Amino acid sequence: MTAQQFMSEHVQRMGQSVAHFVANTEPSLLTWSQSAPGSEPSRTILELVGECVNANRLFAALLRGESPERPADLDLTSESAQAEIVKSSNELAAAINYMNEEDFERDFIHPVRGPLKGKILAMGAYRNMAYHSGQINFIQILGGDHEFHLPPTWLN
Repeated sequence: MTAQQFMSEHVQRMGQSVAHFVANTEPSLLTWSQSAPGSEPSRTILELVGECVNANRLFAALLRGESPERPADLDLTSESAQAEIVKSSNELAAAINYMNEEDFERDFIHPVRGPLKGKILAMGAYRNMAYHSGQINFIQILGGDHEFHLPPTWLN
């Protein structure tokens, strides 16, 4: 297995995991947000997933050598969030599989962060999805669901 195959497989699995967490969230919690005194409200689960979808697509475009489109404001439902996170992680996985060894050390120009190595882009969206998976799980706990909904992709 090449590094590209390993990374792309785990990007796909993390996208499937995010979809699994969304599917196992009480519907009222998908749009719930909390705010601390004097601060903006936190993002909803659907907004977190929308960020992950846009990040996956941005990183995939950069790895393909394309100019990324402006991130879309996504109006997601539970079903569309699940479908879009899987679709966008598959898109990123395909871009990672297309990389060659030299691309890991090559600089790609991120529109906000400037030059980033290919290896950072390849794993950046994975890290973003993993981070937001934890936030989804925390919101589930705050909503009274203390069961960890283990994604089936974590067992094989």
